[in-house]
Amino acid sequence: MNALKITPIALVASLMLTNAYGQTAPNLDTLTVTGIQEAPLTQTTLTGKELNQSRVNTNNTAAMLLNIPGVSMYTNGGISGLTSIHGLADDRVAVKVDGMDLLSSCPNHMNSPLSYISPSNVASVKVITGLSPVSAGGDSLGGVVSVQSLPPVFANKGETLTQGEVGASYSSNASAIAGNLNVTAAGDEFSANYTVDSAKAGNYTAGGNFKPAGNGISPSTVGASKYIATNQQLSLAWQKDNHLVEFKTSYQFVPFEGYSNQRMDMTKNIGTQFNLKYTGQYDWGKLEAQAYNQMVNHQMDDNVGARTKVNGQPQTAMPMLTASSTNGAIVKGTVPISETQLARLGAEWQGYKLNDWWPAVAGTAPMMAPNTFQNINNGSRDRVGVFGEMEQQWTKEWMGLAGMRIEQVAANAGVVQGYSSMYQADANRFNAQQRNQTDYNWDLTALSRYKPDQNQNYEAGYSRKTRSPNLYERYTWSSNSMAAIMNNFVGDGNGYVGQVTLAPEVANTFSFASDWHDTNKEVWGFKANPYYTYVSNYIDASPYSSAWRSGQFNVLKYVNQDAQLYGLDLSGNVMLGKLPQLGQFQVTGLASYTRGQNVTAGTNLYNIMPLNGTVGLVQYLGANWTNTIQGQFVTSKTNVNSVRNEVPTGGYSLFALRSSYDDKKYRVNLGIENLFNKLYALPQGGAYLGQGPSMGMNSVPWGNAVAGMGRTFYVSANMKF
Repeated sequence: MNALKITPIALVASLMLTNAYGQTAPNLDTLTVTGIQEAPLTQTTLTGKELNQSRVNTNNTAAMLLNIPGVSMYTNGGISGLTSIHGLADDRVAVKVDGMDLLSSCPNHMNSPLSYISPSNVASVKVITGLSPVSAGGDSLGGVVSVQSLPPVFANKGETLTQGEVGASYSSNASAIAGNLNVTAAGDEFSANYTVDSAKAGNYTAGGNFKPAGNGISPSTVGASKYIATNQQLSLAWQKDNHLVEFKTSYQFVPFEGYSNQRMDMTKNIGTQFNLKYTGQYDWGKLEAQAYNQMVNHQMDDNVGARTKVNGQPQTAMPMLTASSTNGAIVKGTVPISETQLARLGAEWQGYKLNDWWPAVAGTAPMMAPNTFQNINNGSRDRVGVFGEMEQQWTKEWMGLAGMRIEQVAANAGVVQGYSSMYQADANRFNAQQRNQTDYNWDLTALSRYKPDQNQNYEAGYSRKTRSPNLYERYTWSSNSMAAIMNNFVGDGNGYVGQVTLAPEVANTFSFASDWHDTNKEVWGFKANPYYTYVSNYIDASPYSSAWRSGQFNVLKYVNQDAQLYGLDLSGNVMLGKLPQLGQFQVTGLASYTRGQNVTAGTNLYNIMPLNGTVGLVQYLGANWTNTIQGQFVTSKTNVNSVRNEVPTGGYSLFALRSSYDDKKYRVNLGIENLFNKLYALPQGGAYLGQGPSMGMNSVPWGNAVAGMGRTFYVSANMKF
């Protein structure tokens, strides 16, 4: 194929073209060019049975990624985990749900992007832990998580179909129950699908007593860990020849979700999404165009609040409200220039509006009255960017990829006020500043892959990735301890004050990956990925004033400093053999190590997962049964952040028994997690704030980490019809 000159106008105009080939519509999500090798070595894709195994015994989509080397999770609410990849978490990871870049609209990041899609509605997961192409996303520092909901299903030519799936699950710990349903009606050109799922759980119990009892919560119960959530999605799709149009609208309602490491609980979260996507295959290549909208109404209150009494006295409520709107558009063209060259060109826009305000509480002046506290007033964050990359197969063994992305990020916020005049000095300082900030960012990825034969593959390269501060890092303004502790999305119990003039973070990463395996990838395999990242202007924390003390919670401020992270991921599997009547046996394992350091302050980075690994013995019995014995091993976390007074955690070993039956129509899972009821603290669980009057800076005891879940028996069943 000869090289084509593609202009942005041509890309957009081609949406209006038709190109009928008179054949069944192909898989428009895949474009194959002769000679181009497979996906990045650090990419993990979960589909089919592997995906089904990952969503067992969890209502938290982020937890589905925990068996991927290099991936861990900041413990948040029961359905709202924050993904961490190689020590970079939350906004530093590019998280896409059906192609949408969603943002947390909460001063505690309670409504994380992956909380808007339930595990039962996930059809595929793609995670890149190493060097990610610029076409995979911007405004982030490293890894990429892309989650897709159930794709449209069409009938054969001239036919119709109706099908669906229903499922339910139960876990003994926290008496967690969940149910899901999806139904499809389709012809050969039009498809309609509806999915609904609902989950409910009480407070879970640890493997033993980890803190004093209080407020009706036993010493082994992890307070503020219960939740209720419902998600619904309606999907419509139309296909004709080589064109596919998809429209998805979803609605989430969370009436309550507890947060054991935050001062607040979520007392309502309503999220609506509209997502329109077009994919078309043309003579020149593939065109993708997408437009989306998300509206969020979010509410929090004190995790004791007016609902219970402390020492016999009712506690004052502190309502906190957030409303946001996100609009986005993406246009991307994939153009085969020749049999060995592939180009990707695209443009992206995102507009984000945020208001965060705390209504006055009668009878509490001057602390929480008579005015409305404006945490962020008319905040905005608008991104626009373009990118281009080239993939080239140089020889049979060698290929390369290089790309660049350029973005402008413009942020602003209006003037603010506090509850009363006691907040006025901070408000005056903030209002006097130039709050309109514009960043000009650029990303670069350059890598090469070498595949000398069918048994080995290597990848090495460099990336430069940039992330601009979010609105809470820039525009939270009050140093009053009660107000500051409400602005905290890392779960450490401290209070945070923003800085308008923060510079964007810039991560320079060097990565090498290797993959050895048998010719058919069926008997054995081993992967290794060492990496090094240096982050200029890393947004960390420093004491806000001389009132800072060790061994307690403090008010901190966001500052730019430099940081470095390095580590190693290992994973492997080997088929042990097959025995009559007992089936096949396989050993699997993975291990990850990350070290994070603030080189400016000479401290450790916060919430870095310590050395950890898993080993599993898997039995494949016939075509339908899979049985697993797994051990998880985590070393103690001693490299803690001194500025945040991060609490160390001890090492632990957990064991699980799992069994699964899947015959494509029926799927049953049952098992036991934490078989020996081990008491342990979550290394990335943060500070335990789940009981007691938490609105005072140190009214909750410092030094207690959130405990992990004790033994639980679970069972789930799904049936297709």
